[in-house]
Amino acid sequence: MRLPVWAVALVLLMLARGGAAGTAARPGAPRDRAWFVGDFESGTLAGWKADVAGPGSARVVRTPARGGQHALCIRLAPGDRALDKERAELRLADRTLERRHGGQGREIWYGWSMLVPRDFAAAPDGFHIVGQWHHRPHRDSPSAPLRWVRGAPPLTLHLSGSSGATMLVLVAHAAPRPPAVTLATRAIDRGVWHDLILHVRWSTQSDSFVEAWLDGTPFTAGRVRRATLFTPVSTYLRLGLYRHKHGSTTNVLYYDEVRLGDSYAAVRPRGVARGLLARFSQGGLPCASSTSSHW
Repeated sequence: MRLPVWAVALVLLMLARGGAAGTAARPGAPRDRAWFVGDFESGTLAGWKADVAGPGSARVVRTPARGGQHALCIRLAPGDRALDKERAELRLADRTLERRHGGQGREIWYGWSMLVPRDFAAAPDGFHIVGQWHHRPHRDSPSAPLRWVRGAPPLTLHLSGSSGATMLVLVAHAAPRPPAVTLATRAIDRGVWHDLILHVRWSTQSDSFVEAWLDGTPFTAGRVRRATLFTPVSTYLRLGLYRHKHGSTTNVLYYDEVRLGDSYAAVRPRGVARGLLARFSQGGLPCASSTSSHW
């Protein structure tokens, strides 16, 4: 029996509506949403909180830029201290975002671009921390006092020198004290932009993992299964330069295209890097050539 045309159309419409509803109802399905975009295109540090020694430590500059017209320049000189440490770092001004998306059993995708100038000076102790996911204080119960966790964060990203090469190293701690475990390491070129993407399932349990890509290729060996939280409380991201006290070198680093979201597509860098980036050095492009300071 042949159905009339109107009946066929009605069946197709019902199937289409059912399929769309089914797709929308899938719990936890990525929607390629960026929850935070820190691309500095406002010409300011809007959306960021700066932990720096002074206005010259974190500036928005026009050159070099990975995407758009602006990027962040971080500068750390001997004696530059903030929060009693030698650092020049940014963190998200919205303190609730990472709590909402990065607590026990939750997943966050992180993406940003970083440029190491050609004349970047190696730290005397061998490394600078250029990204860290720092732990927060926690309570054992709603009425209990805050407990502070002292020691190394669960995840850190280092720049280190090895046989003349510049190495980017992803390091993990299962506890605030040693030993540390290296999850990924790769030599990178100075004077050019590098794109980094990380996907973390934050958990104190065995369901946690870390996976990362550098310049579009795997940085870690797939998903590395290990605890990513010391307590059920979320971490928070810090980007910039951090090192041991009494550093003797002045260092400059550039960041751009910072995003947090729910998928690789949501946080991948946009646009094309501008200029002859291989020529960039901190001597030729000081943070002084800027459009604004962190103030």
